[in-house]
Amino acid sequence: MHLLILGGSGRTGKLIVEEALSKGHIVVALVRSPSSLAPRFNLTIVEGTPLKREDISRAFRATPTSPEAVLVALSLKRVSDSPFAAISPDAPISIMEDSVANALSVMKEFETKRIVILSQWGAGNSLSSTNLLFRAMFRHTNMKHGLAAHNAVDEETRQADVEFVLVRACVLADGDAAPIRVYPEDGKGVGFLPKVTRASAARFMVEACEKSCFVGKSPVISN
Repeated sequence: MHLLILGGSGRTGKLIVEEALSKGHIVVALVRSPSSLAPRFNLTIVEGTPLKREDISRAFRATPTSPEAVLVALSLKRVSDSPFAAISPDAPISIMEDSVANALSVMKEFETKRIVILSQWGAGNSLSSTNLLFRAMFRHTNMKHGLAAHNAVDEETRQADVEFVLVRACVLADGDAAPIRVYPEDGKGVGFLPKVTRASAARFMVEACEKSCFVGKSPVISN
C-alpha cells in the first residue's frame, strides 16, 4: 500500500514508519524537520506541517500515485514529555483537530478514503471505562487538554465521508511489540491500569490500513 503518515517524527510516529516500511509499504512522511527521519528505501520525506493544507497536498503529490490511506499520530506539544506538562506556548492548542481537518479535506480532493488515527483510552464513550483516578486527572490536570483534542478529532472524523479507524490506545509505554487485546469502543473490561507499547500500537495501526475489520470503529487496545 501507499501510506501517508502525519506525526511520523514523534515517538509513536517513527515506529509507524518503521512498521509500514518493514511490511513493504510505500511511505510518505510529512515532518517539520526532514533530518528527524533517516532516509530509507520506499520512504519519501516531505518538509512541512499538517497545520497547512497546502503542505498535506504537496505530500499527496510527492510520489507518482497518491496515498491509499493516511495515518495520524499527532499529539499536543508540551513543555516536556510528561502528560501532565503544560502545553507549549509556541504551539496551537488546536493542532490535532486542525491538522485532521486539513487531512480530511485533501483526502476528499484525492479520493482517498481510509484514515487511521491514534486516539486515546478515555476519548468519547470510553471515558466510562476509566477508573476514578483517571477521570480526576482528565478533569483537573493538563491531561484534560489532550482528551479534549481527541474528542474534537473523534467528532470531526465521524462526520466526514471516510473509512475511519480511531485507535483508542491505553496508556502508551516503551517496549517491543506484543500481542494486542481489543476491547469495544466503550472499553468495557479493559482493567484498572491498562498499557500498550508504542510498537504494538504502531503495528495495529498499520494493520488497520491493510484490513477492513475495524473500519468505522474506535477499538480500545492494550497488551
